[in-house]
Amino acid sequence: MISFEHRILSEYKIKSAKLDTLVKSILTHRDPKGLEAMEATDFLDVLVNETDQFYEKHSEILSNNGKSPHVRSHLPETKLWNDNIERYFEKHPRRRRK
Repeated sequence: MISFEHRILSEYKIKSAKLDTLVKSILTHRDPKGLEAMEATDFLDVLVNETDQFYEKHSEILSNNGKSPHVRSHLPETKLWNDNIERYFEKHPRRRRK
């Protein structure tokens, strides 16, 4: 059976991948100033807000497992999150982010 913690980590990984895919799609669009790209940008804002809410709701589990808010996140960094992330990487040096 999958643990609750694993489900949260998997869900956050999927949400981050969706954000990265949409950003890549917007940046490589043939008409970056067109209507399609602008609507995709609006949808990106919706996804970022959803991911931020998810991170806030499950921040303890995510930060204790070395996950920081997404690069495009609007969340301010907190000392507790940063301390948890650093502690995680001290225990798991091979999993350090690139």
